[in-house]
Amino acid sequence: MQKYIDFGSGYQPSSRDKAESMSYVIEKWLGNPFSKTILKFCTSRCGCGRRIELALKRYAGEDVSSCWRCNIAYRLVSRIIDSIISKFDIERNVIVQNLKDPMWRKGLSSVLEGIAKYGPQKPFTAYAPFLVVWNFTNACNLRCRHCYQNASKPTPDELSTAEALKAVDRMAEAGVAYVAMSGGEPLIRRDFFEVAKRIKDNEMAFSLATNGTLLTKENVKKLADLDCLFIQVSLDGATPETHNSFRGTQSFEKTIQGIKNAVESGITVGIATTVTKHNLGEVPDIINLAEELRADIFMHYNFIPTGRGRDIIALDLSPYERENLLKRMASEIWERKVSLLSTAPQYSRVCGQMSAVSLTHFDTFGQRNEDLGFLAEFVGGCGTGRLYCALQPNGDITPCVFIPLVVGNIKHDDLLEVWHSSEVFKKIRDRRSFVGCGTCKYVNICGGCRARAFGYYGDLQAPDPGCIINKRYWDRIVLDDKKLSSIRLIKGSGRKLHIHDR
Repeated sequence: MQKYIDFGSGYQPSSRDKAESMSYVIEKWLGNPFSKTILKFCTSRCGCGRRIELALKRYAGEDVSSCWRCNIAYRLVSRIIDSIISKFDIERNVIVQNLKDPMWRKGLSSVLEGIAKYGPQKPFTAYAPFLVVWNFTNACNLRCRHCYQNASKPTPDELSTAEALKAVDRMAEAGVAYVAMSGGEPLIRRDFFEVAKRIKDNEMAFSLATNGTLLTKENVKKLADLDCLFIQVSLDGATPETHNSFRGTQSFEKTIQGIKNAVESGITVGIATTVTKHNLGEVPDIINLAEELRADIFMHYNFIPTGRGRDIIALDLSPYERENLLKRMASEIWERKVSLLSTAPQYSRVCGQMSAVSLTHFDTFGQRNEDLGFLAEFVGGCGTGRLYCALQPNGDITPCVFIPLVVGNIKHDDLLEVWHSSEVFKKIRDRRSFVGCGTCKYVNICGGCRARAFGYYGDLQAPDPGCIINKRYWDRIVLDDKKLSSIRLIKGSGRKLHIHDR
């Protein structure tokens, strides 16, 4: 393996060599006891702040006031980065420019802190959530049939403006790099832009998930002025009939105009579609529409049976339907003008089988970027409980917006303490214990969707029945559902489907 570390003068490593060598660095070099000791010192926190982040900030050329320990950490970190740059033929100015971006810097800090605490695991767990998805309010101007939040009106216990600003400060103190504002419809809250500015002032990135109806030119300009990283707009059909019937209002035209306004601003725009039997046939047309509107991303959202989604569970895709959809998307990665992403963890497997690399809803890479393939083993499908968590309108901390299990509240609980000590998070990270998925050879790059496992079984470590490899579990659910339907017809019991058979 030494050849993958010391390339020597004149040696140009192949993509495979790069992938194997980078994997070797992460697993062997950063995982050995001596390196871990250095890493723990460099990632400790002191009165100056987050030591590793200060070192990276200084490496990027910014002025940093720090103690002698932080100065030592800076010198060590600088030598490590310079060594990696020389060995992997990376341009130093590219690294410096990335480190000038607070989100990139905070994210790398959390990665290194995570390695110092947990080692170079596959899949990897960050020291702090890289991303927090914040359901900013339960208020919404639409009545979507699949809404995981069952959003309609604001709840009485939603965070006040002062509490929301404090929540932002606490996320920043923990080391969160990125806050995704969601809902309900987050733009309904009058203090949205005040809170968004607080996120920016704390050097965190933010994005917006919206139904698009409130993306007026004025609001989009405000988002651009605050350096909003990404706007994701929900669109459930390529026609007004399909979209409106799922959204509960005549919102199609307003949503399309909102997308146009967002695209004109220059902000990265994604179109998100929760795919069910209701709109499966329109997915190609929705992707075509996304290209016509000059969006940057099409995101297939996995249907999760939670919230109002429980009422339309019969519209969930079968494993065959989901597999065919993901295969079609993967086959068109190089042909489309928009990036084709999915929240289905199985997308990583499907892309890999078709000579592409997918980090699921983070990004996809074609053959030209196969040197990044090793990342799939570490990022590993869904990042719930490893790379991100969720925040509810009242401050409750949950694993993700689709898993209604409260593990703490940001008003009175330390986010980092919850992140490291929660038994719920520990269960999610223990992929080898997952029924069905735990013994699968794709467990590191997929692991199944924990929200779907919980939605169907009430168990975070149950199978994800939507995967073609887990088809036997889906068949059992369908069979049980038929039995329960017969009971309803005979006895009029009105029982709901609850599956406990593992």
